[in-house]
Amino acid sequence: MTNRRIVLLCVALVLAITIPFGCPVFANSRVDESINHVQHFSTTTPDTDVQLLWPLNNSYSTSVDLDIINSPENTSIFWGHMFSFMNTQQGYVVLGLGGSVKIAMAAVFGALNGTTSNPTGGCDIGVPFSKSGTGWQCFVLYNWKVGSDYALQFSKLSTDIKGDNWWQASILDHSTNSTTIIGSMLAPSYFGLLGSVSSTWDEYSTAPNCNVPNTTVIFSSPYQLNAAGNHAPIKALLTYGNATCTDSNVQYLGSGAYQVDAGANVNRTTAKQTWLWTQEPSTVSEEYNQIPEFSIINPTVILMATISFSSAFRACGNRQKCLKIKKKM
Repeated sequence: MTNRRIVLLCVALVLAITIPFGCPVFANSRVDESINHVQHFSTTTPDTDVQLLWPLNNSYSTSVDLDIINSPENTSIFWGHMFSFMNTQQGYVVLGLGGSVKIAMAAVFGALNGTTSNPTGGCDIGVPFSKSGTGWQCFVLYNWKVGSDYALQFSKLSTDIKGDNWWQASILDHSTNSTTIIGSMLAPSYFGLLGSVSSTWDEYSTAPNCNVPNTTVIFSSPYQLNAAGNHAPIKALLTYGNATCTDSNVQYLGSGAYQVDAGANVNRTTAKQTWLWTQEPSTVSEEYNQIPEFSIINPTVILMATISFSSAFRACGNRQKCLKIKKKM
């Protein structure tokens, strides 16, 4: 077995174990509009949630920048953007860490198919999304770097002969101006295009309590492309999700950017249910390219064996993790 196959198998095993038992918010989260926050899977860790309210429905692309300032090591943590379709079904794009394995992942709840051409990853329907039912999830090994700025992107690619829509998830590295495609997922036609509510969040997916190592990230440049006009969110509401731990804080930096801190002994200075902004942030420039032509690729099937959590991490530890949207706000 080649080293690459060993690494892929290790990542698949880790995902198979962590996702059903407490992987990030996307494993069972929905935007609960009655209380305006994401329902985190892990409720006993210091997580955050910021609701982004967009001015238009039916957008065909969404993007949020993520700069990881400080990351813990050898733990399970994810930072991401959860979006909604017009029928309220959801999906996500994230960067994350599973032990020492750095990854990028994306999913659409209720998707019909998923595929990736990236040789370091795969797509699978075998991951349940709890109350959201089943869906397709794609992941790739992605060596994100602390201090670099990445755009989490999700864009419509094409419509098939049945009227269902292919969507592509990708990561744009602003430091190298290079895009990595995570995968593409087929959403039923009745999902429609993107709706007007999304959410950024972070989550320690397997930690049992508030005593976790600190993380700091900055979310910025939220932006959606729409045939009726491109926009940033008109409002942003800080909710902190449904986590009971209060060792987290969000600080608004201006121009649609905010710093997220979480971890043991982080002091909360911005209260829950605070509006970070209530008017659309001004933008300096927006430039983007057309989406490259989409070609259908056979999905990669990931073998997910049932072994113990500790065995999976031990195995990995012994074996050694397009639409371009560029904005300045």
